[in-house]
Amino acid sequence: MEGSEAIRDDRSRIEIHVSDDGLTAYVKMEESENVEENISLPVLAEAMQREKIVYGISESALEKLVQRPIYRLRIQVAKGLAPVDGDDGKVIYHVKKDADYHPDYTEEGTVDYKSLDYFQTASAGQLLCEIIPETDGTEGMNVYGVPLMPRKGKPAPCPAGKNTILSEDGLRVTAACDGVIKYIRDVVDIQDTMNIASNVDQLTGNIDFTGDVVIGGDVCDGFSVKSGGDIIVKGVVECARLEAAGSIHISKGINGEDRADIVAGGDFRSPYIENATLSVQGNIYADYMIGSHVTCFGNIELAGRRELIIGGEIKICGNVQAKEIGNESERLTVIEVMGVETTDTETILRLESDKESCLENLKALAEAIERLNILRENHPEALPEEQYQAARKQVFLLKDRINLLTLQIKKLREQGRVDYNGMILCKKKIYPGVMIRYGQQRSGPYDENREHCRIYWQDGEMHQGTL
Repeated sequence: MEGSEAIRDDRSRIEIHVSDDGLTAYVKMEESENVEENISLPVLAEAMQREKIVYGISESALEKLVQRPIYRLRIQVAKGLAPVDGDDGKVIYHVKKDADYHPDYTEEGTVDYKSLDYFQTASAGQLLCEIIPETDGTEGMNVYGVPLMPRKGKPAPCPAGKNTILSEDGLRVTAACDGVIKYIRDVVDIQDTMNIASNVDQLTGNIDFTGDVVIGGDVCDGFSVKSGGDIIVKGVVECARLEAAGSIHISKGINGEDRADIVAGGDFRSPYIENATLSVQGNIYADYMIGSHVTCFGNIELAGRRELIIGGEIKICGNVQAKEIGNESERLTVIEVMGVETTDTETILRLESDKESCLENLKALAEAIERLNILRENHPEALPEEQYQAARKQVFLLKDRINLLTLQIKKLREQGRVDYNGMILCKKKIYPGVMIRYGQQRSGPYDENREHCRIYWQDGEMHQGTL
């Protein structure tokens, strides 16, 4: 077994093997030609002691080996106690999240993007969510007697936002006033709303507001709207800039002329998107997109009469769902599925901190032992042997702990990888001129149509299937 160590006895060969995780110890014996009698229990016990196996020893297993020796096979003789990781904290929400909203469909089966009933309200004192705290877990022990610390559960992110009250015990969040419930990621806000009945133009100037903004008309050429919550535009967005910490909803579409700039921390909804630049943390819902540069960290779902993407460049983390991609004139249309690097950075940092603490303790203990050695040389009777040996044992335990932490950190770093979770789902046709990329791998542009297809990443390669 890899990582094991062995000791040898004069009368017969005894090997003590320990698993890499330090939780299991084995004995392997080989017959000796010079000795007729079986190996004795004290010899086995001495071998265990010399290898520093002190925890979880099975006396019955050792006695059976003495009574009925088994040679050339590893026999388990000690079992440590694995740590039990703690549970992560979590938040139980008592109000709907933005993602729970689904748009209404008309009798013709198209999406009603003019519906602006996106808000839910709260009353002062209303319970918004409850917080379930994390747990510490249960400590384990390896066969060397070294404690194995469990992974402590991660605390739940605090969901208390603007105009909310967190209880003294930190377990309940209530509304501090009447208002509109809004999520900024997983944080609950109670926000006021700015209502602009007309266009955003020379009469209003640029808009910068900490809460929601509702615009009854258009956002005209050259103006900007910035919101700490959601933005709702009941008209058209021209060559303007919209920036929202939350979601953006546009009733009549975007005519950007390559100068519209949209940034949304939540979802984005518009019947159409033409010649605009978008950066959206959530999902995008529209009927069609033409000549736009889009970065979306959620999904793009096209629903309506056309459901098409023509031209431009799209970078997406999730899925793209459309009826048609590209057009008959073979306009270059690029879709890049972005990868997500998965590395447990938080655990690595915690283990490195634990290792640094162990190294500091080891350094201090080594200095203390050096002083004890000087004391023993000058005054042998002043320091009991037991105290000196106890200090040396602590050195061995710390070294074992440091080696274990080093191995755990190395394994976590090696496990990091890039995953591509997004898919391209085309209900009807992908035209020539469309290029699809997953990292360094790319598909197209092709010389022929692809119909009813699904393009996805699996086992390190790009694949194409059918819907």
